[in-house]
Amino acid sequence: EFLFFLCFLVLMRMLPLRGRGIALATVALYAVSALTFCGAPGKTRLQPNDFSKRSDSLMRRQAVKFMTKKKASYADINVEDFYTETVSGAGGPPKGLERDLITKFFGDGDFHGHGDHEAAFQNFRECMEKGEPFVGEDDGSGWIWAVAGLTVENGLTLEIRKSTPLGMRALLVAKESKVAEMFDTLNWKIVRRRLNEVLGHRDSEGVTVPGYKSP
Repeated sequence: EFLFFLCFLVLMRMLPLRGRGIALATVALYAVSALTFCGAPGKTRLQPNDFSKRSDSLMRRQAVKFMTKKKASYADINVEDFYTETVSGAGGPPKGLERDLITKFFGDGDFHGHGDHEAAFQNFRECMEKGEPFVGEDDGSGWIWAVAGLTVENGLTLEIRKSTPLGMRALLVAKESKVAEMFDTLNWKIVRRRLNEVLGHRDSEGVTVPGYKSP
């Protein structure tokens, strides 16, 4: 410690007035840290391992708090009504954003969905009819869904699911045994609107639907 303070005194004589203030503040911080770590005379010193134990304990408490956080409660969905709205159109191939999204995830499309749109749409239909590949669990309800997502890495995504996608961007639904029938009368305008909706949470205008409860 003596050598440290000796060097400090020499440094103080070499520094201008403004620099001396900074040096004094540094030494004061060092002294407070030393007292905190070592403790007052006659008391037990706080060992470095104690800091590690306290940190681990705090992390465990935060982890438990995160794991037990309440989940959102979504509004009830009438799938029959959702389906009726889905098949209220004239069918045909998609255009614009929906077309590019299908080409990106069910065809040879690049990040922006540029590619063979016709082949991608045909593959999408076949995947829906076969019911695979699908994401998540099969709830056994007999419904099959096309669901969009939104991620930082991939932007909009598209996948097939066999359980009600509450809290997700459900675009269309079909009866597993009548997928071709759904495509014949699919309403693509409704699909476009649903890109802005979150099932059981909010509508296309961003308004929370009745029955939704935040965590």
